[in-house]
Amino acid sequence: MAFAAVAVYLFGQAFDTYWHAKNVSFVPEPPNALWTIHLGIYSGAAIILVTGSALAFQAGFRISGWLFAAGGAVELAGFFLDMWKHSQGTSVDFYHDLVWYGFGLVVVGMVRMEAMRRNRLGVSHRSD
Repeated sequence: MAFAAVAVYLFGQAFDTYWHAKNVSFVPEPPNALWTIHLGIYSGAAIILVTGSALAFQAGFRISGWLFAAGGAVELAGFFLDMWKHSQGTSVDFYHDLVWYGFGLVVVGMVRMEAMRRNRLGVSHRSD
């Protein structure tokens, strides 16, 4: 599920980049338009948050889960603050940065989760 959440998020980012390349405008977008444009990103970040919350209670994956949950929460905070400022016709660079700081936590969580998964596989495949 964690990998699917990141895939949804990245596809949302790709669509957002495509949309912004096609629609260069300095006209403030209403929140309903911003929801439509950014739905993939918001969905991916929300799934990351939920997945991280579930992983945080699984033995061996707690740290990864907390990194996922924190990353998803920081991403969502950045998105919603950014959407709020864009709807007013302004922008704050720090809100854009929050999104990437959150994704950085998610990446560290993914690396940690994969390392823990490999460690478990290595232990189960050892022959004495």
